[in-house]
Amino acid sequence: MALHKDSSRRLRAALEGRGVEGREFALAYELAHGVARRERLLDHVLAGVAHRGLPKDPELLVALRLGAYQLIFTSGVPAHAAVHETVALVRHNKGFCNAVLRRIAGMIRERPADPSQPRHQLPMGANRSFELPSPLSGDVVEQLAVLHSLPDWLARRVNDQHGSDALAQLASAASATPPVHLRSRVSVDDLVASLQAEDVEVERVGDGPLLRWRGGASPFGVSAFHEGAFVAQDPTAASAAAALPCRAGDTVIDLCAAPGTKTAVLAGLVGERGKVFASDPDDVRRARIAENVSRLRLERVVEVVDDEAMLKPADGVLADVPCSNTGVLGRRVEVRRRLTPEDFAALAGLQRQILDRAISLTRVGGYLVYSTCSVDRDENEDVVASALVAHSDLELIKQRLTMPMQGQCDGGFYALMRRVS
Repeated sequence: MALHKDSSRRLRAALEGRGVEGREFALAYELAHGVARRERLLDHVLAGVAHRGLPKDPELLVALRLGAYQLIFTSGVPAHAAVHETVALVRHNKGFCNAVLRRIAGMIRERPADPSQPRHQLPMGANRSFELPSPLSGDVVEQLAVLHSLPDWLARRVNDQHGSDALAQLASAASATPPVHLRSRVSVDDLVASLQAEDVEVERVGDGPLLRWRGGASPFGVSAFHEGAFVAQDPTAASAAAALPCRAGDTVIDLCAAPGTKTAVLAGLVGERGKVFASDPDDVRRARIAENVSRLRLERVVEVVDDEAMLKPADGVLADVPCSNTGVLGRRVEVRRRLTPEDFAALAGLQRQILDRAISLTRVGGYLVYSTCSVDRDENEDVVASALVAHSDLELIKQRLTMPMQGQCDGGFYALMRRVS
């Protein structure tokens, strides 16, 4: 179960005083986020079983989603326990809740899903499957939208921009528990030994400084975390920061820097003779940058800037702008519910403003990276193209789009540019 630090903090605050700790907290986290990731599919299943349609009582509906999620997607919870515990949560209509969940439990088959029947069966691991009470749409885009709980319009948008294979890849990542990557700031072997000594299970990712958390204790409660030995950072996010060609001793600016993990990458690139000015317009988010800077012992290199107007042109600028988060739908589980088609134009307008500001803060001969955790063309290639038209002294060196991949990485985009005379 992936415990993202920020989401973990919010859930812990909601459960404060209820005695939910350790494995119980990890299960609560997974259930809360899993239901949000799978909400549309769960409602499809419930609607096929509840013959009078989905209940209008929001408390009952949430409980049914919770029970259905445990039955279909949580292998460690026995079916009878999932039904019993869910029925105990509701104050009214206990009989209805019990009957619906027992019907769902009765649709679990002790055999693998038939790959030729994707509209009718869901795989539940290697040797179990779930018989859907009503078939999914024959339209592939609509099928993927329901199966992975995406809005139809968003699935169409991704399909139109990137094709059906990319949609399938994004959709499967959107409905899966995202991986937690740790980027080591010390010897990787030493960090692995330290984490294993405190029951944190990790595996190396390639030959670089990245580890992937595999289970055991949470990595955010151990001594290595408090000592600043690593930051939690997805490979796609790390690659955007590392794309800025900083040299030792350079001065760089990180706009929209919260929570400061990309700031840490930049600090490592410029070294102790360099300087990183980290800025963010939100007071609370700036405090999070300062928190990470302190934990990572970067006070000599990083300065958190309260007033962006005081910044002066630097050797390099990173503009990791606010975006739709369409590359991190599995991590930002609320996005699929709040995002609308109209949001992209508004976001692109804000992104162009921030990019213009970043260009003005890049010295002649200096480099600039524009990045998002979106896969949408309006926020990525189109914003960069408009900047290149508006600024004749701006040169595009390269741009890279990464589609999210289940269990491997988030989606995102970056463009590396240079100001020329």
